[in-house]
Formats: sequence, C-alpha cells, structure tokens
Amino acid sequence: MAHKPATLAKTSRRLLGRGLDFAFDSAPSLAAIVAFVIGALALIDAATPNVPRIPGFRALEILIGEWPELAASIAGVALMALAFGLRRRLDTALVAAIALLAFFALYAFIRKEHVPAGVICTLGIVYLISVRHAFYRKAGLAALAPSPPLYLAIAAVLMIAMIGGVLWASERPGFADAPWWKLITGRHIGRPGRAISAGLIVLAVIAWWHALLAPSRRAPKAPSQDEREQALTLLQRAEDARPDIQLAHLGDKSFIFSEDKRAFIMAARAGTSLVAMGGPIGEHAAWRNTLSAFRTLAERGSLRPVVYAASPDILPELIEIGFRMEKIGENAVVDLHAFNLVGKDRQDLRTARRRIAEREGALFQIFYPPVNPQTLESLAPVSQAWLANQSGGEKSFSLGRFDPAYLANFPIAVVRMGGAPVAFANIWTTPDKHYASIDLMRYDPARSPPGMMDFLICEIILWAQREGYQKFDLGMAPLSGLAVERHAPLFQKLGRLVYEEGGAFYNFEGLKRFKEKFGPAWEPRYLAAPGAWSMPIVLAEIALLTSGGARGLFLKPASG
Repeated sequence: MAHKPATLAKTSRRLLGRGLDFAFDSAPSLAAIVAFVIGALALIDAATPNVPRIPGFRALEILIGEWPELAASIAGVALMALAFGLRRRLDTALVAAIALLAFFALYAFIRKEHVPAGVICTLGIVYLISVRHAFYRKAGLAALAPSPPLYLAIAAVLMIAMIGGVLWASERPGFADAPWWKLITGRHIGRPGRAISAGLIVLAVIAWWHALLAPSRRAPKAPSQDEREQALTLLQRAEDARPDIQLAHLGDKSFIFSEDKRAFIMAARAGTSLVAMGGPIGEHAAWRNTLSAFRTLAERGSLRPVVYAASPDILPELIEIGFRMEKIGENAVVDLHAFNLVGKDRQDLRTARRRIAEREGALFQIFYPPVNPQTLESLAPVSQAWLANQSGGEKSFSLGRFDPAYLANFPIAVVRMGGAPVAFANIWTTPDKHYASIDLMRYDPARSPPGMMDFLICEIILWAQREGYQKFDLGMAPLSGLAVERHAPLFQKLGRLVYEEGGAFYNFEGLKRFKEKFGPAWEPRYLAAPGAWSMPIVLAEIALLTSGGARGLFLKPASG
C-alpha cells in the first residue's frame, strides 16, 4: 500500500501541471472577455450616474459630478478595445489593461463606494500579473487596434448605454419639455449624454488612429525569380518529403525560408490568415526554424498563421511553437510493395482494366518531363470538357491547374481511344522515390466509358510500382476518421456531424469508399493554428482559397 501516496502525488502533480497549462493557454481569451465585460459595465454605469449634491460649491459639484463618469466612459471604451490585443497575447495590451483596471478599482471604491466591483477589478489585476508570461508578443500601440467585429460589439454596448441614459434622464424633472439637444447640454439630464458622447469620441479616435497607424495586412506579392530557383533547388533534396511539395512549381504561393536557407514553406493569404500548404520543405533539422519564421512573418503582417493538411511528421515542431491541431481528414496511402489486383476486393479494378483496355481499345501512355507542348495542347479539350461538367472552375492552392508551363514539369499519364486523348493525369513524385501521387485527373465525360477513373488510377499505380516508388498517395478524404468518442473535442464532433449528414453538399463517404477500393492505409492530416476558437473561421477561409476564390494572393516576406 506504500505506493499509493506516491501514485496520488504523481497524479496530483500531473493534474496541477495540466491546470497550469490550461490557465496559460486560456489566459488571453479569458482576459479579453473580462476586459470587455468590465469596460461595458463601466460605460453603462457611467450613463446612469449618481448626482452628488454639494451646496454652495456648484463648480466643485460639476467637477466632482461630471469627470468621474466621463473618465469611466472613456476608460470603458478603451478597455473594451483592448480585448483584441489581449486575445493576441500582446504585452502592450496587458500593461494598458492593468492600468485601466486599477483606475476602475479606484473608481468603484471611492466614487461608487461599491466594494464588490472594486474587489473584482483588483482580482483581475492580480490574475493578469500572475499570467503575464502568456502575453509574450512584443507590439507597439498601433497593434492594439480592434478587429471589425469588436468595433460592432463596442457600438452595441454604446447603444445599450444610450438607452439606459435616456431612461435615467426620463425620470428627471424637465425631461418631457426639453429639446433633444438637452440630452447632451442639459445640466442634469445631459450627464448621460455627455458620458456617452465621450465614449463615442474615443471610439472614433481609435478608428481614425487605426486607419492611420495600425499595421495593415501586407499587400500580396509573388515570389521573385531568385526565390523560386532557391525553392526548387531545396525541393530536389528535401527530406521526408510529401508529393504535394511539387506545388512549388505552380507559382501561386510565397516562399518563406528558414534563417539558414535550408528549408522553406509555401504559403498564400486567405482572408485574415496566412496559410501554409503541408509544412516545411527541405532539411529536417531546419523545419522548426522555418515554422517559427513563418509564424513570425504572419503575425508581423497582422495575419493568422495556419498550416493546412499537416502530416504527423511535423506535429512535434508545431506543438513546440504554440500551434493547436485539429484533425481534418485522412490521406489514403497505398503500399506499392503489397499492391496487386488479386482477390475479391480488386474485382472492380480488374473488370475496369479488362473492359477499357481490351473491349474499348484504350491505350495508356506516360510522357516524361519536359513534356512536349503539342502533347499538352492536345489535352486542353479534355480539361475543358471536364471543367464544363463540374460545379466550379479550376481549383487552387492544394491542387494544380491546367497550365502547360506547370504541367510540363511532371510525368503525364494519358489514355487514348481511337488515337485521341480522352483522359489524363499529371503525377507528383518525390526525389527519393518514396511517394508518387496524382494531382490533376481529368477525363471527357462524353467520350469516356464507365470506369475510366478506376482504369486511369490503377494504371498509374502499377506504373509507379514498376518505377520503384514505395507508396502511392491518393489524397485526402476530408473529415474522415474524426473521433466519435463522448470525450472527443467539440471541433471533432461537429466535423463528424458534417461528414455523416452533409452528403447533400459533398459526398464525403462516397469519396472515401472510392479510395478504399485500392486498399490504402489511412494517415491523419491536421489543421494547425494558434487558437482553437479560430478554427471555423480558418476552415471557411481555406475553403475559399482552395475553391479558386482567392487565387493569386501572396504575402511578400517583410525585410527586417
């Protein structure tokens, strides 16, 4: 029984450690909420003042009676505006919030004689000081500007305060006969109006200052020719590379390099986020430095750093630099050493091969890079017929597009019938021959027999197997494999619900069943961002980016 106290102590330490980690991670969000609530209550309270009476000292009465509420109104708006900076872990926001809470503590104790309110503000100061290390980002005053949703929230609070002020004034003598401007200029009934006007002026000044001084999200710019050449050189000797590294040839992303130039990340802006595709490319030892440089650059440009479709290989580095991960799907990966067409599970593939190759007379060909421009030109009608049959146009970011200059860099698989191409796909490969994958895969629906996709994929997999590749990546099945347990995170539960009930919008289960025909193993893919609460926004921005709605957006790395 002697081991029980030791086990209990160990468990207690572990729980304490988790509690401290949670307190550290949640401190910015909690501080932002508390700051906004206290600022809002102070503003509303200022709009319903208690009027002191000091007979014989009218000037002193006005001074004592007016300025505390005016100051509280101004400080209330300022504290609400700081919520955005607190949420972003800015050290300047922390210092300003502590100073404003100190003012409100004195205001509550001395002016309002409201001990509970003063104690709450004091406890807020103690809490912020105790978690001060969570606010590690250095920033100037210009970085404290609120976000657009926060402006709307502050405006809503001002409206509530205005209603409260009118109700307060309506109970004072002379209200019924007073013109509207007396709600601002009147000696007594105008007190709430003056406090609210002070808050409105402060909000307007913040907005004006924001427009002039706040850091704008950086103007997109394509990578230079030197950056492209450097990136493509690193691509040829990349360690633990995935096939989607070949997207570096597309030219629609910026390249962000590690300090020693041994690795890089390709990324594009999507709304308020800077989204990296997959993770670092280059030497493994430089991955963490590259991710850190990516995050620093994004935050310097007032953008949220996001890594899309992150593989398990980079999770340790992402965790170490403060990212949070959510699973967003699984990639189907075929082991080419074990792949064959024998057995009942491969019956559909054997049937498609036999029918299309033997009965339809289809011819499968591989064209190696650099692919002849005339060959690529002959595939354009197939691509156009495919796109005409889809709900959207060309995709972007996580897939290539039909661009001869881009496609010329890869092996091209072509299926011909009657001498004319009816289907094609470009093939991504890794320099170490560990992976092969398909990027674009298109066929002419009017001229292709049923089973053309099965036939084309099967032939490409067999080609990769003959060429000595080890694995074939069939790409992601979105929202596949999300947790179903009762204790699963909320994001996973919502994703699972969309997967099971969202068939009217996207055939999630059908896509996974199609890929299952090739007998793959399923590897998880993750979405990484600094905060869990921003994940839904990030997914919406990435959906726009990958659908082609944000094609051509870049973030030029800033100097210095």
